[in-house]
Amino acid sequence: MSEGDPGDLDPARRAALAQELLRALRAHCPGSRAEPRGSLARGTADAYSDIDLTWIVPDSRFDDCVAAVPAVLGAVREVVSLRVDPDLQNSRKRRLLFADFDGLPLFWRLDLEIVALSAADLPGYDQGNPAARGEDWSRPASALANAVAAVKAVLRGQPQVARGLLERGFARIGALDEVTGDWADDITRLAEVAAAREPALGPLADRVRWLASDHRADFLWPALPDAVREEVDALAVLDRTVQAVALIRRCGIEPPPALHACVQLVGQRRLALADRIPPPPPA
Repeated sequence: MSEGDPGDLDPARRAALAQELLRALRAHCPGSRAEPRGSLARGTADAYSDIDLTWIVPDSRFDDCVAAVPAVLGAVREVVSLRVDPDLQNSRKRRLLFADFDGLPLFWRLDLEIVALSAADLPGYDQGNPAARGEDWSRPASALANAVAAVKAVLRGQPQVARGLLERGFARIGALDEVTGDWADDITRLAEVAAAREPALGPLADRVRWLASDHRADFLWPALPDAVREEVDALAVLDRTVQAVALIRRCGIEPPPALHACVQLVGQRRLALADRIPPPPPA
């Protein structure tokens, strides 16, 4: 994959971007501290983890640093979406901003916490404070963030988490829709409704739909029983795609997986098992 390929999930690429962002934040406000947090700080991040950073700034520079975020981030990489957590939108000492960058996986959203120095040792400062909450935020954009998080949850083998994220996403934009468990279809519908509610989000919604489509087969594999996965692999190695697809479709998954998703999955398994596929007979 190319350097700008948004499907490239190489953790080294994400780590390099995180270091660039940290350097840019520190340079804008000498004497401030910028450091990773969450799974990046703990060393437990997987390929789908966000870029979680904390920027601790002098109290006197807090407003200036918040206002400078678009320019500081944009100098590192083009920002295509920037949102503020409404729960902290009016906090005088703590903000949480979410940024998506051009040419990067949607999974790698930047979650930037900006904290005034006097609140740095007060975890959760202003969380739940009604005075800190604001209403200037986009519900459809938040629903699209839920859709991306749902893709992550499914890929991590957390279907109930994914279901909750999608249900809250539909509710957030007033959509009377049900989550069916056909993840690609559910995520696509949420993206389409969000874009209909706020047309300016059309390009971002398109990226979410493409993300769901790209991972359609990945959604299916974890849902198969262990015995079915073993048999599918055995058939894939023997190039018996028709039998493998038939097995997947009749294994009891509800709703039954789409034919093209099954074919795509068997193709992926053949690639993954290439070292087990016997060579063709000599001519």
